[in-house]
Amino acid sequence: RKGEQLGEGLHLIDFEQLKIENQTYNEKIEERNEDLIKLRGKIATTVNILSHVKEALQCAEEEKDTLSVKLKSVESAAAQQRDKLSRTKRARDLLKEDNTRLRQQGGLIGDELLLRDMERQFDEAAELRGRLEELRQQYSELQGAIRATKQAQSQASTQVLRAEVA
Repeated sequence: RKGEQLGEGLHLIDFEQLKIENQTYNEKIEERNEDLIKLRGKIATTVNILSHVKEALQCAEEEKDTLSVKLKSVESAAAQQRDKLSRTKRARDLLKEDNTRLRQQGGLIGDELLLRDMERQFDEAAELRGRLEELRQQYSELQGAIRATKQAQSQASTQVLRAEVA
């Protein structure tokens, strides 16, 4: 009979011990659940930040692409203007040679048509120089915009990396 009482006592002690362990495990589970909730909140925040950064990056890339297209267009126009200027300079040089020859032959003052043509050529060359300067200025502005876009893209990438590290 004492053995039975002792056996029941051991069962009671085991039961109490199991209750205590169960309570301890339940507390640990509760702590883990709280940690899990915090981590899910951090994940949601990080995903939201990442989404915004990706949108900003996409906008910056679209702007960069647009500016690149504009830059190519301006570079192409500048190249065409340089070619035209080169041809104009060659034509001017030829006209100078002709003028020199004509002055030697009969004098330039007596030929109004030749004087008008020379004035027209000078005016056209001046206009081309002005247009070339405008194109150079536009090219410079586009280069500055591309640098700013690249810097914004770099900053956005840095923010994404910082968000991933956090």
